[in-house]
Amino acid sequence: MKKARYKITAVPLKNSTVKIYASPKIAVALHELVKDMNLYQGVRFSEILDAVYEQGKKNGARFAFETVDTKIREAQKAIPHRLPGRPRKP
Repeated sequence: MKKARYKITAVPLKNSTVKIYASPKIAVALHELVKDMNLYQGVRFSEILDAVYEQGKKNGARFAFETVDTKIREAQKAIPHRLPGRPRKP
């Protein structure tokens, strides 16, 4: 199976450019969006990208914590633990 080759798409901003690494399909769609963008549309687009980025960070953190929690539960099940009680009489 071929891996997707990511392309760099430069999104021009007022004072600089932002490089976005994306698959070719996403890069073409992004280029079409940015091509005839005015200032208002650019601000709205940047707000959407920021929201998507923040949600991606939250989802990634949630996935990491869920993975750690499941591995901890597996380790606890693997350790035979009995509550301490009165010792047996010899």
